[in-house]
Amino acid sequence: MIDRGGVDQNEDQVIDIVDWPTSGTHGVYPVGARDKSLRLCPDPAPQPFCIPRHRYLFKEAIKSAKQPGRPRHPAQYWSEAIAFRIGRLMKLSLPPVFVAIDSDSGEPGTINEWFMDYPGQEGELYIAGGDLMQHLIPGYDRDKGRQHNFGTIQRLALFLYRTGRLTHSWEEYWGLCLCFDALIGNTDRHQENWGLIVTPDGKSVRFSPYFDNGTSLGHELLPEVARRKMRDPNEFAAYLRKGEHHMRWSLHDRKRLRLIEGVERFGESYPEVKDLLINRLRQWDEEDLWGILSGFTKFTDMPAPFTQENAEFVQFLTLARRERLIQALET
Repeated sequence: MIDRGGVDQNEDQVIDIVDWPTSGTHGVYPVGARDKSLRLCPDPAPQPFCIPRHRYLFKEAIKSAKQPGRPRHPAQYWSEAIAFRIGRLMKLSLPPVFVAIDSDSGEPGTINEWFMDYPGQEGELYIAGGDLMQHLIPGYDRDKGRQHNFGTIQRLALFLYRTGRLTHSWEEYWGLCLCFDALIGNTDRHQENWGLIVTPDGKSVRFSPYFDNGTSLGHELLPEVARRKMRDPNEFAAYLRKGEHHMRWSLHDRKRLRLIEGVERFGESYPEVKDLLINRLRQWDEEDLWGILSGFTKFTDMPAPFTQENAEFVQFLTLARRERLIQALET
């Protein structure tokens, strides 16, 4: 990824992808539940935060099984954009995400910057986590991902570290990944939502940026349900306990890791990373988060707009999760 100075998107800079051509053979991107199309940014770029001739994923909301063609959660695309901004508060490596629309179909979504093929990085190879899991676990069920587990990832990371190919700390990477997912309530870090990037000579390897973060931030809750959870401490606490990481801790565990429990367990196993995680959670405050959320309420012309009520709930939810994460790591 390249640093372009953290250019933000304003409400008058919504990207219309109607004239963005599909990229190569990937007109419709095949991985994941949400409809995606791989697009090529025009030259000149329509906004300063876009890269001319670079690839982007246009991501829509998950479609309803009961009402074909209609989104199950129409406002889900906001979670993708907000999660990117929260990740940036934590100083994580994430592909930039911006609010977009297809004016031809009226479909809202986000454009997610492709995290490879930047200038100077041409020829790198991406290996999806699903490919790695299939190689390491005989009979791996890639469709359901029930064998997706941290123990196998740890084994892979240790092998890469010991062979001198890994260019960064895998403990910090996965600690921050679990912490970020627990903070935003992301339950969808499955084997297709992480991977390895290999240099052309095959000598250096790094884990991918944290991408595909939209199954998060209470996007699935109807407004009246969100209001009720804010009023009822017991119901809210039950909602927090319910969230799970996609992966299990070890291959033969029967249940997935709960979100905050997974971070606590990681901190117990790798205590040298705990201070880093706590610092990344503490380095931003309520005003920083509210600045992000209130900014998205200004995109009033978008379908299923992000309302003041939505912003208040996401603020309440995220700060509560942060408090519980810090408590879990400090004990």
